[in-house]
Formats: sequence, C-alpha cells, structure tokens
Amino acid sequence: MNRVGKHAASSPGDDLDLMNMVFELPEKDKMVMWSEGYLNLVIDKLPEFARDILENRKEKWEDTKAYYEKLLKEIVNQDDFKIKVKGERKEFALFVMEHFPELQSLLFLIYDDNLKEDDLRKYVYRRRFSSKKRYLH
Repeated sequence: MNRVGKHAASSPGDDLDLMNMVFELPEKDKMVMWSEGYLNLVIDKLPEFARDILENRKEKWEDTKAYYEKLLKEIVNQDDFKIKVKGERKEFALFVMEHFPELQSLLFLIYDDNLKEDDLRKYVYRRRFSSKKRYLH
C-alpha cells in the first residue's frame, strides 16, 4: 500500500491533505491503488468535489479489465482450447504460447482453475506499465 492508501486507511480526518496527496501521485501509482484493490477506500475519503479525479480513471481501468474478461471467455469457449485444457500441461503450454502468447499468464491461471479478479487487475496494470518492450513481428 502506498503512502496515500496508508493515509486514507489510518487517518480519520483531513480530506484536503489526502486530496493534495492524490494530485501529486503519478498515473502509475494511482493505477497501483486500483490493481491492489484499495482505490475505493481512497475515493471514499476524498472530498465530494475531488472524487471524479479517481472515479474517471477507475472507470477506464474497469473497462479495460472487462475487455480482457470478455476476450478470455471467447478463448475458453473455443473448441480447440477446450480440447487442449483436457490434455497434458505441456501440450497446453505449447498451444498457448503459439496462439495466445500475450495472454499466457491468465490462460495458465484458467488451466489451474485459479483465476481471480485481482489477477486481471494486475494484468491490466502490467500491460500498461510493463518495462519490457513489445516489438512488432
């Protein structure tokens, strides 16, 4: 939890201080609050007139998360995918790496039946602020 989240969680009082802290945060840190799940706490502690700062961003990030959820559902419903999930892990890994390399972390979580909402949030965060360069092939 970053400094703003700690302040929102512990401090019962000064919402203007919190607002100033939010204004000073870079976009990356605001998205970290969302991906780790405590952005709503910060929004609730902000003054009414300043809430839209984070609510608009949260909406955009939630839309992106919904897009990936829809994409994953489409992939999971494909016949080829259903067959590979029932097979060996090695065959599944080769299939995923060949057809869906960008979504492989999420697809392996689905294979293990362990995909959570937090995983999707963190995936959206990593896609936006990844340190790896993506090149066109």
